[in-house]
Order: sequence, then structure tokens, then C-alpha cells
Amino acid sequence: MENNIKKSRLEALTDGIIAIAATIMVLELYIPNTDDWAGLLEERTTIFAYVISFFMIYVVWKMHHDLFNAVEDINRRAFLINGIWLFFLTIVPFTTRWVGSAPNAHVPEFIYPLNLLLWTLSYRIMSGEMGKDNAEIQKYIKRSRPSLIIMYIGYVISMILAFIVPVWSLRMVGIVTIVIIVRLFIASKRSNEKET
Repeated sequence: MENNIKKSRLEALTDGIIAIAATIMVLELYIPNTDDWAGLLEERTTIFAYVISFFMIYVVWKMHHDLFNAVEDINRRAFLINGIWLFFLTIVPFTTRWVGSAPNAHVPEFIYPLNLLLWTLSYRIMSGEMGKDNAEIQKYIKRSRPSLIIMYIGYVISMILAFIVPVWSLRMVGIVTIVIIVRLFIASKRSNEKET
């Protein structure tokens, strides 16, 4: 047990960093140049990127929360991978602002889904590592696999679109986010139905 990390401390740290990242993102939204709908429309891409990122952080936090609820022990490797996962999370506010401010530029439109892909891959590696010490979470890992695959495929398509039609790259990430949210609600509904 000496080799394992205290789960509650890691959860508290993770929750704090997630809250800070979400807060920093909203600070990146600028007040429109004019006080009318046209001014708000000028910021539409940045607002759209913010909405996508916020809900993706929220959904992935839920997945992380479910994963941690299912485990008893967290080894040092899982602890370190959680740190890598948090690193990619903390880059999301930067890539969100960049992609929102340059919807027709290839590099930001590529970097944003790349950041999300690396964040998702690190989550998968972390959950696999936690599964080594907690056999009971294999069912959870299996249930989350389709959502992760949707994210992988969607983010890779988005990265490709960044070099073909950059503005569609962000839209693809938006579609992936909507699909994942719908899957989460369907899974929650099915879980609630099984309990009753």
C-alpha cells in the first residue's frame, strides 16, 4: 500500500486544476467591439470554441470522476499519467482561444484537435494503468471505449480538415462533442433505468 497514491488527494488536485482551466477559458472571451448583435456575431467563432471546450472539459471530468469512483488503488504510474492528462487539459484554454481567433488558419485549427486527441489518449492510457490494479473497473473501461473511439476518429478527421477546409475543423470537434454528450445522457438514462 506504501507504493500507492492517496486517491482523495489526487482527486482534489485534479478537480482544482479542472476548475481553474475552465475559469481561465472564460477569461479569454472578449467583450465585443460594439454593443449590438453584430458585435456579438464578430466573436461567434471564439464563443463557439469556448462552448465546445467547456462541455468537453465537463464531459471528460465526468468520465474521470466515474473512473476514480470505480478504483480503490492508484499506483505511481497512474499518478504520473494523470499529471500528463492534466497537462494536456491545461493547454485547452490556450488552444481554444487560438482556434477561436483564427478560424481560417491551418495551424491553430490543427493544434486544437491535436491537443484534444493527446488529452483523450492520455486518459485512455491512465484508465488502462488503473485497470491493472483494479480489476473491477474493466467493465467501466469497456463502457467508455466507444466514446473514446468516437473522439479519436473525430479529432483525426478534424486535424485533416485543418489543412483542407480549416473552418470545418472546429465544426468537426463540435460534432464530436455533441455526440459524446448525447452518449453520456443515454448512458446515464440507461444506468438510472437499471437501478429502478
